[in-house]
Amino acid sequence: MRPGTKDWWKRVWVWLAILALLVVFLPRMAGLASIGLSLSLVAIIILGYLVFVVGMPFFAWIMGEAGYKVFLKPYVRAWRINRIRNARYLREAMERGKEHSN
Repeated sequence: MRPGTKDWWKRVWVWLAILALLVVFLPRMAGLASIGLSLSLVAIIILGYLVFVVGMPFFAWIMGEAGYKVFLKPYVRAWRINRIRNARYLREAMERGKEHSN
């Protein structure tokens, strides 16, 4: 035989050995891959729940603060201004009443 033919047969035997190992070990590797995939999916689900549990109160806090700034704060400010203004008007009216009664 020629030297090139021996190299070719060596390559064929190597590929046949790799194929035999794949046939034997592929079911076991598939089982390990499925376990790894299951564990990674569980980790992703747990991480999602943690983000939800931490993020929702934070989101509620931000929305409450925005609602206060948009709706409640102007109302409270207007209420205080009107309370001060009404007290001043009442005081002025009482002073005008005292002037007319004398």
